[in-house]
Amino acid sequence: MGGGVYPEILATQILGNVLIAAIVLSNVPYFYKIEMTRDVGEFNIYPFVFMIGQALMWVAYGTISNIQGLVPVNAFGLIFNLAFILIYISASRDTKKKRIVMSSFVIYIAILVSFVLIIFFQAPKEKIQPILGWLTCILLVAFYCSPILNFYSMYKQRTTGSLSIPLSITSILSGAAFGLYGYFLEDNFVLVSNFSGCGSGIIQIIWYFIMKIIIKHSPPPPKKDDDNGMSISYEMEENLKNKKKNKNKSVNNNNDKNNDNDNDNGPNDNIDSPDDNNDIISETKTREE
Repeated sequence: MGGGVYPEILATQILGNVLIAAIVLSNVPYFYKIEMTRDVGEFNIYPFVFMIGQALMWVAYGTISNIQGLVPVNAFGLIFNLAFILIYISASRDTKKKRIVMSSFVIYIAILVSFVLIIFFQAPKEKIQPILGWLTCILLVAFYCSPILNFYSMYKQRTTGSLSIPLSITSILSGAAFGLYGYFLEDNFVLVSNFSGCGSGIIQIIWYFIMKIIIKHSPPPPKKDDDNGMSISYEMEENLKNKKKNKNKSVNNNNDKNNDNDNDNGPNDNIDSPDDNNDIISETKTREE
């Protein structure tokens, strides 16, 4: 399990390392822009916090399992993601958001480090590798599958903005490379977790083209202003329409009830007025006389 004994192991190790490094480096332009503008906007930093913990766990697992092919690329990712987080924190103008990110990062890493130390010093030696393997496997599968959770929101908003075809393709290739690496090493934790990334990338690409078809045939209405001149979204507009429909239905139902009551009483012209009744009584008395 040293990583360089067989050609297929060496080939998949090198290919996987190169592709993962490419994924990490693909984020450099975003953080360079943040550093230059000193504005984080609505950028979501939490996936990078998650990736640091994941990389840390794979470094620990690779070291304990003597799988040296896992250590360099994850150490590389750990360093770069840490730099990305520091850039984000330094550029953020929102003090509250900055504190939340920092506290989340510290708590998350402290929990993982404490867990590794407890396992390393307290668990039996034969249990250390499988315990770390299960944890790293679960973390990586959760990370790869997390974009799928946004599919419904993408459908409602009719957008593909959160999906990147080049990134999905790279994830497929890197997942396949490290999955084969785990297969050749006969390590199921490496195999399963990385092949899940391959499968997740395929699902994301399929969903991307499905959304393109949906957007083409059923695009969302453009944003418009409400009665107060405020810009409203598609969902807000639909809610306002539904409220107006319900209000109109209620008014129509009340009108129908009033009309039914009028019909039961007959037309107003046919209702005898008090004066008409008096005339009839007078005429009757005259005839009797």
